[in-house]
Amino acid sequence: MSESRHAPRAALAPGALIAVVGGGTMGSGVAQVAASAGFQVIVQDIAPEVLNRSRRRIDDDLARRVERGRTDAALAGAVRARLSWTETLDDLRAADVIIEAVPEDLRLKQDLFRRLDALCAQAVILASNTSSLSISAIAAATRRPDRVVGMHFFNPAPVMALVEVIRGVRTSEETADATIALARILGKTPVQVREAPGFVVNRVARPFSTEAVRILAEGGAPVQTIDRVMREAGGYRMGPLELIDLIGLDVNLAVSNAIYEAFFYDPRYQPHPLQQRMVDAGLLGRKSGRGFYDYSSGASRPTPLGGLTSDVLLPTPVVLESGEGVAANAAWDAHGPVVVFGEPHLADDLVHTLRAAGIVARRASAAIEARDAVVAIDAGLVPREDRASAVAALDAHLAPDALLLVSTLTTSVTEAARHARHPDRVVGFATLPPLSERSLIEIQAGLRTVRDAAVRAAGFWRRAGKAVAHTADGVAGVFPRIQAMLCHEAIVALAAGIASAEEIDTAMRLGVNYPQGPIERAERVGLGVILAVVQALQVEHGDPRYRPVPLLRRWVAAGGRQHA
Repeated sequence: MSESRHAPRAALAPGALIAVVGGGTMGSGVAQVAASAGFQVIVQDIAPEVLNRSRRRIDDDLARRVERGRTDAALAGAVRARLSWTETLDDLRAADVIIEAVPEDLRLKQDLFRRLDALCAQAVILASNTSSLSISAIAAATRRPDRVVGMHFFNPAPVMALVEVIRGVRTSEETADATIALARILGKTPVQVREAPGFVVNRVARPFSTEAVRILAEGGAPVQTIDRVMREAGGYRMGPLELIDLIGLDVNLAVSNAIYEAFFYDPRYQPHPLQQRMVDAGLLGRKSGRGFYDYSSGASRPTPLGGLTSDVLLPTPVVLESGEGVAANAAWDAHGPVVVFGEPHLADDLVHTLRAAGIVARRASAAIEARDAVVAIDAGLVPREDRASAVAALDAHLAPDALLLVSTLTTSVTEAARHARHPDRVVGFATLPPLSERSLIEIQAGLRTVRDAAVRAAGFWRRAGKAVAHTADGVAGVFPRIQAMLCHEAIVALAAGIASAEEIDTAMRLGVNYPQGPIERAERVGLGVILAVVQALQVEHGDPRYRPVPLLRRWVAAGGRQHA
């Protein structure tokens, strides 16, 4: 039940007055969106130069839209006519709703909401565009906490479809419903979020950057390899490190630190010291000319910045030149069979992909069935001790010149090969099912893998129609590790009741352009696979950041989310 006797005004309709406080980039974008939807809009900022820039920003964007044929001159003129500008807060008295877009400073926002509360009618909804601050804390500065709500637009607001509607502890259902309705009238897709640090998008997206920085700092892969793997294997528009450079290392770190602190320093959200050192050194990304990449030359394809890590993948690195892989592809002997071991759904996926590439492949269950294989593949998800025994059994039956490929989703190559008689021919690979959706496979060499085996493995996967990237030995490589942690964090947020599974997936697709929602992708990959990777990372690193959420365990035990 609402805390106030005054119900919010009826759903807003075009023609009503929306006030936007803050004339910066976000405030200007929100104002343009509202005016384009037919609302009268007044933009307030205490700085006249900010208002002038806001007016020019909107004028320029409307002019570009007319020039590109996205709108006509008459409609653009109508949008301009619905906009007005003021330096005086008192001019907002008649507003039907007020959307705040001032800098991310809690005291600043609380002071502003205190003044707006005294100024406006009790039924007016006060919405904050904050991306990370507590709606409840902002609302506590007013006498109408039930009327205070989060309305988080994404930049650039005229382009991005998502709006997170955040309910504080005391936000009324009526206020949330009215704000959702307003977002739809504005042409946006709203998702309703229960207040928590980072809301949905900034929270669920954390592993995309934090795991990538950790992999880099651990020497798991060079900068350009991490980004390439996430683009080609994961289908992301940008790799995580180039995205951090675009956002700004300082901005990305500030958001990560804010979420980490808001969760009382839960290791799950801890940033890596490497990023802090880079910020301290002034390596902020594109805006400073250097970040993970060097932009100083002005080239369209910036070069990775050296000196961040050793970039050493092995004590004797097995990093192939592209020509070696091509030669191995041409020379690879496809006349003998490929035998695949592992859980049926994983093994069948591999067999289907190999057969589609014209490779003779079959699934097997007993090690002795590998005796005629030119390549044996262990795609199982078993823990490291069982994997080492299984790999040793396969190695004992293989011909002397056969290749043994092991999935590293749950075990490093070195751990898997530790009981093998010929650990030099054991090569790891990292990917997630379904393999038909992966254009790239990561190849990993163990500490005792020889170069010839890595060259042959590269040739094999290229023969199977996959590009290859070489990453260091370790559980889950690059793409499976980052993707599993993204999926897992989405399930953690769902378990906490932050939003529904469908709303989380919608938010991540629309808010950060993910190719699939993380829960949708977890189900596509297999919930058991995601759980196995997270558990293996916890064992490998001994870090509580990788502790599996109980809800995922229950889903796997129940046979899937639809059965739980």
